[in-house]
Amino acid sequence: MHQDPEQTKIEVLLQWAQQFDTSLHPDVEIYQDLITGLSFRALNDIAPDTRLVSCSYNTTLSYLNAIQASDIFQRHDSQPFPSEFTQAMSPEDPNIIGHFFLMQQYLMGYKSFWWNYIRLLPQPDETKSLALPIWWPESDRIFLAGTNAEPPISKRQQLWKAEWERGIDLLKHRLDHWENYNYILYQWAATIFGTRSFRASLTISEELLKDSSIRHQTLDHVGQDRFSILLPVLDIGNHDGMNRVHWSKEPISGQFILSSSEAVKRNNQIYNYYGDKSNSELLVGYGFTLPDPKNDIVNLKLTPAVESIQLRRSQKCHVFPSINQPEEEFMFKMLRGNVNETGTELVELQFFSHGLFDTLACMVANRREHRFIAANPAYCLETDLALLSGPLYRSIFLAFHVLTDKLDYETKRIQEIGARLPLPQNQNQVLALNYRERQLGVLTEALTRIRKRIHAASTFNSFCGHAYHNQISASSEQYLLQIHSQVELLALECAFNWLHVYYPDIHDAVTKIISEDQDEPLPLDWTILVDDWDNTYWIVWIALLWMLWSRDGESFLIRHKDLSSWLSEMNVSYDYQLVMDNVDGIFYAEPSEQDTINHTLQQIIQLPQFNGLQKWLSKGQNSWKTLRNFASLVAKEEAISAHFSIKNVEHADTQRKLQKMLVIGKKREPTDSPKHTLWTQFLGGSPGFTSPTD
Repeated sequence: MHQDPEQTKIEVLLQWAQQFDTSLHPDVEIYQDLITGLSFRALNDIAPDTRLVSCSYNTTLSYLNAIQASDIFQRHDSQPFPSEFTQAMSPEDPNIIGHFFLMQQYLMGYKSFWWNYIRLLPQPDETKSLALPIWWPESDRIFLAGTNAEPPISKRQQLWKAEWERGIDLLKHRLDHWENYNYILYQWAATIFGTRSFRASLTISEELLKDSSIRHQTLDHVGQDRFSILLPVLDIGNHDGMNRVHWSKEPISGQFILSSSEAVKRNNQIYNYYGDKSNSELLVGYGFTLPDPKNDIVNLKLTPAVESIQLRRSQKCHVFPSINQPEEEFMFKMLRGNVNETGTELVELQFFSHGLFDTLACMVANRREHRFIAANPAYCLETDLALLSGPLYRSIFLAFHVLTDKLDYETKRIQEIGARLPLPQNQNQVLALNYRERQLGVLTEALTRIRKRIHAASTFNSFCGHAYHNQISASSEQYLLQIHSQVELLALECAFNWLHVYYPDIHDAVTKIISEDQDEPLPLDWTILVDDWDNTYWIVWIALLWMLWSRDGESFLIRHKDLSSWLSEMNVSYDYQLVMDNVDGIFYAEPSEQDTINHTLQQIIQLPQFNGLQKWLSKGQNSWKTLRNFASLVAKEEAISAHFSIKNVEHADTQRKLQKMLVIGKKREPTDSPKHTLWTQFLGGSPGFTSPTD
């Protein structure tokens, strides 16, 4: 009877392995699976905690063998690498030595101690069996363009080429047949280590290196995982995303053990576990993906400014990135799956790995928020169960907008590239197309949720009297509506509408001033004004708000509790900034806006409704400029850009406009204002001003 050549190779491998104390459990066999290739299978039912594979350290292959690190890790009659090569690579790049050592064993052929193992590996001229996208032809790899898989493939190509060039330059004319150590063979060796090896720290015990001549350096390499280990026979186990195994080091017996943690039924494949890896990692590193949606993860990279990095590092919840990075990048995962709508105030946080929103908060923090984060290193936004009532409420919405822009860009990029792709013609292309569609699904799901949040926050406002701005849709999810009791986004149109509802005479007088200055008919069409003048009239409205508070005193506090608590917070927060900046000398807006603002405010101050404030605002050298500058600071620091539907007066329809919206924190806890500082002294001189803490 004719025997399958591959099965013969498997039997010879097991015979060789057993000679050196590497063995399979009797109820475990190696077979050729149509999908996963060489695999383990249970011949009978296997109980939990059974030793499936015992791999002797005598049969392992790694950098340790290349340098003959101890009596256990031998070169087995292989030509030693020249000292110029090992001494140059050993301190930082022992993994490169390991790659060249595997190349050497391949070139030795049947003379290599590991030949029975190597000949069962995918061979350098069998690019299809190597499976990784880095080996795919360009016609297949274009199907990964725009996805998370594309950058690491390119980076890996550059890294491997640089490693090979460094190595071959040191081996040239110093090693027999050095010219045979070509780049294709290096890519093959790096692929074998990348797809089959185990981390040194998980496999190597200190006792195994007790007689090493460079023990300290080698142990440091092991602890830092600067190289990895090939474990013949044991590395045949495949990965299905479920951890059903135990790994254990047994230095006394000189073996590394793979054991089952669960029972295995007869005829079932026995899987190893490669770690908690996303489909992006699995595709790039191993050439396959898993069907479970929990593996569909999109990586988002943030590169904050130096000041933001320093602020983020000051937080106790900060996790430092890996050392030796050329530039500090913060990488986060975007997840897919069921979202619990009752677990947090912002369910959108559940789509992202820990640290993203705290990092974004540091990146978008205004002066008030930056000062709070720096003074409270133990505070982390993501762990605050009432974060919308917390001090970083504005940065949350700005972070949402930053995320929206980033996710929208990534989504459109995948869609636009995908629209240009041909129909898939082979399995690689089908795999890549499925992967890119799943990446798109993750992005779309998160983007939809965040847009719903922003839409809910910006389309309803309790300060606004317009029917189409203060009616809650019956179909709106409850988790989106609760935000309005804590934070609201106020559009300029709604801000002036609030003025119309509560102070109609002042509203009519002020809008008339604006109408005459802008040569625009009444009623004002905000769809036109916000295009170029939104910041200008925000400064005017904010100054008006403080004038009303200063004029009416206690009655204003009672009538407008939510606004009053926010105003008090602004007084305290920016008093320090004004002292530091010298408020009388700084206008926090474009110089081109100053004439319009000055003209408008001077006319407002002269209105009969503000007769009681005119003496106060005319003290010294135009004290009203102090109010103007403060209003310009608040407008700059507390407003964000957001889309808002505005009613077009002429056409009686609505238009969505990207404009500045003021973020109002409601029901803020009263805060004692600093005494005898510039801004509080200025306010204290007004006729009716009353502190909310009095």
